[in-house]
Amino acid sequence: MIGELISKREVLATLVEKDFKSRYKAKALGRLWSIADPLVMVVIFTIVFAHILKVAQPFFPIFLLLALTPYRFFANSVNGAATSVLDNVQLVKKVSFPRLMLPLAVVFSHLRHFFIELMLVAALFLYFPEAFHLSLNLLWLPVLLAVQLVFIVGVGLTVAALNVRYRDTHYILNSALLVMYWLTPLFYAFSFVPAPYDRVLMWNPMVGVVEGYRSVLLEGNAPSLMLLGAGTISALLTFAVGAAVFKHHESSFADYL
Repeated sequence: MIGELISKREVLATLVEKDFKSRYKAKALGRLWSIADPLVMVVIFTIVFAHILKVAQPFFPIFLLLALTPYRFFANSVNGAATSVLDNVQLVKKVSFPRLMLPLAVVFSHLRHFFIELMLVAALFLYFPEAFHLSLNLLWLPVLLAVQLVFIVGVGLTVAALNVRYRDTHYILNSALLVMYWLTPLFYAFSFVPAPYDRVLMWNPMVGVVEGYRSVLLEGNAPSLMLLGAGTISALLTFAVGAAVFKHHESSFADYL
């Protein structure tokens, strides 16, 4: 599968570009929506949690955005991947290419969105320069992104394959993402999770990723190896399951489209 993707990487690049551009088609603000949407969410949640509920968290807008941005990358990618095959019925039926490219194109398209949203994170650090800690631990950032990407691709491949045969998969996914939204420490630090729930939540890869970004950028420390290790194991297992499920169902896609 990997060899086939490498040999036809130009096709994947074309699909990524097509998906990326289609999201801004006929929109007056264009790519600015990638920043406007999370900005509105940060403003609202900052007012609610930092000013109304009086959450004692320094630099709360950055604290929140460092979790919200990677979570949006996860949720939007998985949602898009779930319908990626169904959205390209004619392409699947008439053109010979690795079907794996369809969910991957959605994920890599949202990866570009993720990098655009990071501009908002950079802007907040410029506004609160004392919040940023420059250290060699910044070298952990590619590791965190890799774990995040492996997990997203694994979930994306699973739901993309299952949604072709079981059309209610997408509805189940929406409920699952809602649960995931609250099980990921977006508005709170993982340290607030009491035992024994922390031993369960630590296997959620997004926990290690979110806490890792905060640790590296806000504290100048290395990520928690316990959280990152558990998250990496879960992400790799999810990827393996996703690849197996997609490969198993790929040959029968045309029968259900």
